[in-house]
Amino acid sequence: MDLAGRFPQRSSRGNEYLLIGYHFDSNAILATAIKDRTATSLTTAWEQMHQTFKSTTNAPDIYVLDNEKSSNLIEAFKRNNVKYQLAAPNMHRTNMAERAIQTFKHHFKAGLATCDPAFPLAEWDRLIPQAVLTLNLMRTSRSHPNISSYTHIFGEYNFNATPIAPPGTRVVMHVKPQARNSWDLNGIDGYYTGPALQHYRCVTCYVPRTRSERICDTLTFIPH
Repeated sequence: MDLAGRFPQRSSRGNEYLLIGYHFDSNAILATAIKDRTATSLTTAWEQMHQTFKSTTNAPDIYVLDNEKSSNLIEAFKRNNVKYQLAAPNMHRTNMAERAIQTFKHHFKAGLATCDPAFPLAEWDRLIPQAVLTLNLMRTSRSHPNISSYTHIFGEYNFNATPIAPPGTRVVMHVKPQARNSWDLNGIDGYYTGPALQHYRCVTCYVPRTRSERICDTLTFIPH
């Protein structure tokens, strides 16, 4: 794992960096947004990433990182019975996460380019889950070449149950009658941010009016 460079725009939730993790056996790339480069933020992000791997029975036995380690992170490794190795000084390319950072950045920037021009860039970190999903659906597992990296880690993806659309697309979401007043409009403007994986045929959208995300099953896409 390694940190990507600072994102040009600070997100509305205070995130400015990305922690990228590369899983060797599955050839998968994971990304987590963090607020800063402090030891506390890095340790929290690593624990979240490790729990993701652990919940799918694909937890790594050893992590490779550069020399910018902290005592907090080392203690977290010990608590989770995980080993670690440090890349050679001034030889960052020996850490495979360096190449994974380039790959994820290219994929993420391609997704940003599809966003509606009015999409608020301060919400860029809301697009990360779908970027991780779509990137790993296109990558092939190293140990099982007949399946994708996503399938290796999380299981087969069902497009019918959880449809996907281009990130940042402008949408009009239907507001259910019980959730609106008598003369309110039937729809509300927003932007698609990703699938709602725990809901059947639903998507997640960002609503600028409330500055929050909403899960919706009925909406109209207005592509640019």
